[in-house]
Amino acid sequence: MTIVENRGSTRTLAPPRVGAGLVDVDIHPLPLPGALNAYLPERWRRHMAEYGSRTTNGLQALTEYPSMYAGAARADSWPKTGAPGSDLGLIRSQLLDLYDIELGVLQPLVPASLLLNQDHAAAMCRAINDWQLEHLVYEEPRLRAAIPIPYPSTELAVAEIQRIGADPGVVSVLMFSKSVQPFGDRRYWPIYQAAVDHGLPLQIHLSQGGGHANTGTGWTSYHMEYHTGHTQSFQSQLLSFILEGTFDRFPDLKVIFVEGNVAHFASLAQRLDYHWENLRSEVPDLQRRPSEYIADHIWASTQPMDEPDNPAHLVEMIEEFGAGNVLFASDYPHFDFDSPETAFPAGFPVDLRDKIVRANGRRVFGLG
Repeated sequence: MTIVENRGSTRTLAPPRVGAGLVDVDIHPLPLPGALNAYLPERWRRHMAEYGSRTTNGLQALTEYPSMYAGAARADSWPKTGAPGSDLGLIRSQLLDLYDIELGVLQPLVPASLLLNQDHAAAMCRAINDWQLEHLVYEEPRLRAAIPIPYPSTELAVAEIQRIGADPGVVSVLMFSKSVQPFGDRRYWPIYQAAVDHGLPLQIHLSQGGGHANTGTGWTSYHMEYHTGHTQSFQSQLLSFILEGTFDRFPDLKVIFVEGNVAHFASLAQRLDYHWENLRSEVPDLQRRPSEYIADHIWASTQPMDEPDNPAHLVEMIEEFGAGNVLFASDYPHFDFDSPETAFPAGFPVDLRDKIVRANGRRVFGLG
């Protein structure tokens, strides 16, 4: 058992354990603004009341497109008080107990990392992390935290990892897929060093914001266009990680792309290997073929599950990407939640499903 000290309280928390149960890498708690007041210094409570919050997306209350109606949450996930994903009783009854989840990773999607005032961003990340640990993780041993960090400010991001990264309630570092600069850029390398030093993988979740248009050719006109094109940000980040030599510099760094499908990564890896064969003189310091880095450093989550007309094609694409590099994600409590009982198509190989919902999660989080 490990003694955890946080905001003056002392808790005991055992390391996460996974036996016959499932690993879910994508659970979204949502602290309402008032819930964070107890974790924020007076300065920032006054700042939010007087000036509000500005992100790379303009105003914090606005989203790119479309509006996030009802928090994009299931109707039955709203508690009597609070927000979806904030009620421990509902998390237990609707997810952990119902589907035998033994390790559920919390990913709060509050855009604290993207606040333009970097001191405000750091304060909000600290508040969110303390809130999710005290409110959920310390009360439920099956839950663990992915911690948001103010990564646009390297120094402040490293400080947050050093402050809380050794807490046994923390299993990963949370970043968002759209950024001002791609994540292979060397400005982020001290963050990765801190993550590796604490044995924490990066979980990069699909996001809005980032300070740029939502595609490489400008803003989309339709939600279908926007939603389908989301994967562009994941692909750009993967290319940046590999070609900038990030994994040669940090051979123990693990990156999990969450909520951006799996199938598209297989063709991207093939295309990347092809161009590397022809253009490798531009990146002579890369020590291996690009797809080899993917096998050792990149994981992707199932949600939303790809659904080709022929289910066998899904298996082929997963195996092409890497059968050991796919993790189960429920996306609870969002409306497009994936149940582990129905997410996989009929006839999906039992051994592959077991890898995805159990064994791969144990491996990526270092649980044996």
